Amino acid sequence: MWGLAIELIAAIGAGIVMFIAAVLFLIAFSVKAGRLAKERNWNKIMEILPDLITEAEKFQGYAGFEKKEFVKSRLAVFTIKNKIKFDENKVDKKIDETVKLTKEVNKREKDKINSAAQNVWPLI
Repeated sequence: MWGLAIELIAAIGAGIVMFIAAVLFLIAFSVKAGRLAKERNWNKIMEILPDLITEAEKFQGYAGFEKKEFVKSRLAVFTIKNKIKFDENKVDKKIDETVKLTKEVNKREKDKINSAAQNVWPLI
């Protein structure tokens, strides 16, 4: 009689352990799937961002903040159409980084020389 009770308790214990393992697996899987979806959405934004910045840079007589607002508004429309969460702070930072990089890459030769001269420590 005790043998049957012990087997029953062992089976119930194994079932509980399997249930807990399955729940933990599903939680981990859903978290990973959420991260992958966010990353995929961010990559979609990064695909169109350079084109929007290029388009904004063609505007003559507009200040930098106006061009940036143009890019952000176009990105906002894109994210709404594609049901992507729009993180304005993250987008702001990425736009600033991209513009800074393009300005550095596209400096004229004389600007590079002046910039290098300013970065040299005085010998005093």
